[in-house]
Amino acid sequence: MRTRGQVRRWRWAVLIAWLAAPLAQAALQLELQPQGLSATQIVAAERALQQVRSRLPPTWQARFQQPVQVRWSDTLPAHVHGRARNGTITLQRALLDTVQDDEPLPRPLEAALIHELTHVLDRSPQGGWSRDARLRDLAGWQRRPWKLGRTANAFSGRSPDDYERTRPAEFLAVNAEHLLLDPDYACRRPAVAAWFAAHLGPNDQAVRCDSRLPLMQAEEDAGAATLLELDPARIYAVDYLLAEGNDQLMSRWGHSMLRLVICAPGRPRGPACRMDLSHHRVLSYRAFVGDVQISSWRGLTGAYPARLFVLPLNQVINEYTQVELRGLSSVPLALDAPDIASLLERVAQVHWSYDGRYLFVSNNCAVETGKLLQEGVPRLASPGLNRITPRGLLTRLERQGVADASVLADREQATRQGYYFASAEDHYQQLFDAARQQLPLGTADVGHWLRQPASERARWVEQGDLRATAALLLLEQAALRREELRARDVLKRLLGDPGNADGTARDALRALLEDTGQLISPAALVQGDGYGLPSADERVQARAAAARLSAQGVPAWKALQQQLKHRLPQAQQRELALIDSNLARLGARMRALAREDEGRVAPH
Repeated sequence: MRTRGQVRRWRWAVLIAWLAAPLAQAALQLELQPQGLSATQIVAAERALQQVRSRLPPTWQARFQQPVQVRWSDTLPAHVHGRARNGTITLQRALLDTVQDDEPLPRPLEAALIHELTHVLDRSPQGGWSRDARLRDLAGWQRRPWKLGRTANAFSGRSPDDYERTRPAEFLAVNAEHLLLDPDYACRRPAVAAWFAAHLGPNDQAVRCDSRLPLMQAEEDAGAATLLELDPARIYAVDYLLAEGNDQLMSRWGHSMLRLVICAPGRPRGPACRMDLSHHRVLSYRAFVGDVQISSWRGLTGAYPARLFVLPLNQVINEYTQVELRGLSSVPLALDAPDIASLLERVAQVHWSYDGRYLFVSNNCAVETGKLLQEGVPRLASPGLNRITPRGLLTRLERQGVADASVLADREQATRQGYYFASAEDHYQQLFDAARQQLPLGTADVGHWLRQPASERARWVEQGDLRATAALLLLEQAALRREELRARDVLKRLLGDPGNADGTARDALRALLEDTGQLISPAALVQGDGYGLPSADERVQARAAAARLSAQGVPAWKALQQQLKHRLPQAQQRELALIDSNLARLGARMRALAREDEGRVAPH
């Protein structure tokens, strides 16, 4: 412990050393301007300059070609810690009063000096990095699909400082602060840290990071989600997944997604991983409808948030092929292991930080998927992938030699190999034809059969043999899914009309939608000041929060669905009840016919 006299002599020794030999030994020369500073403040300022200069990697220091003067002032606005003008830095004088002997330098003081030094370097002939296209991609100023220029920065979630989104130069300076002061920066923003290393040299303070990337994935049950920690080393390939269009306004051009071909645990990465369908995941940009009614106008004006959903492949296959009767094409992309790792890093950053607006025309699934690919895989950024239709994006990927659509040439082989998932409509027609071989069902078209009232189909429930009954059972299940879709649309309209809506049901639905919004925008699940990808402790928080919301949400969604059934028009309630009756009778008949067959073939 120094005595007061020793401290005073030490301060004067430092001051004399500064007066005798300014900081001229390194390429970066920081020239302290002592005007208006007390002796104590001069010592604190000198200490700050020495420590910050030592934090800058030698490659950074070597880029400074001119001395940098550092002044201290009390005329800056209270919220401004520093400014850089014409190669000279001016800092808040009050920052020096927070320096304590034998204590680390206050972070705001170090951060302010690093921030302004970055501006000086960026504005010098040796700089210009804030104009770098790759940095702007990573920072969140995304390329517009229809015209030159970039969008506003919508990466507002888990930001270390909202000021970083004001302009690229501030993003550069704010992230330089955290790169040099936060040892785990490279784990939180790995792609930006790699950019700094490539342009300004490596930072020795980086720590070893967990290679697994945290993604909140939806589960089969409505309202359920779990934290998936995805190891890029387990991903064999990435496919462009295209859902065919239908007659609905918002899906007539199809839907763009990415399929992650993930190997089952213990399986070496290779072609066999394509058969591990239960482990595959789908990245799907969708409009998150946080209201009780979806509106085409809101989709055109960007009123809905754009969210990156992480879904099990089997769930996506069922949704499109069984319910919406749309085929799925899975086109492999020519990405190597480093490409896939880089893409997954971007996926995680988008998943935790992005808060864009979904526009059915100019910022739809195709536009968002194209941006994700070109920002995640730098070599795809030029000439770019900006296309506004899913098929247009696939064509662009083919022309760049990235997508191999030849796997779809033979539809039967593509289906066997898992590159194509056919709409169930053809399968339903085959089932219907099998039933028609025995029963005069009155039509040759399965679509007409499914559109008939359930009471018409009920006439044939107990007329067929085992084969025909099994076919009619599967078709009645398809009729139930179609009727439930229609019921969902009716309920949306009812709940969207305050004059008809049940206030309690409406409030319950809004609460459930709010919880769902947290699960698909997971930044809200983590408390504290963390930024970028969550740390190990924050992942524990997110996992626990998702489990809590899922435990509440799954039974709540089921209860609400039962409650809302009673809000349907009487005719629709009767139709659903008749379908349930048909299914029960068909199931009972199948069991009876199966027992009869077993009795006939049993040995005597």
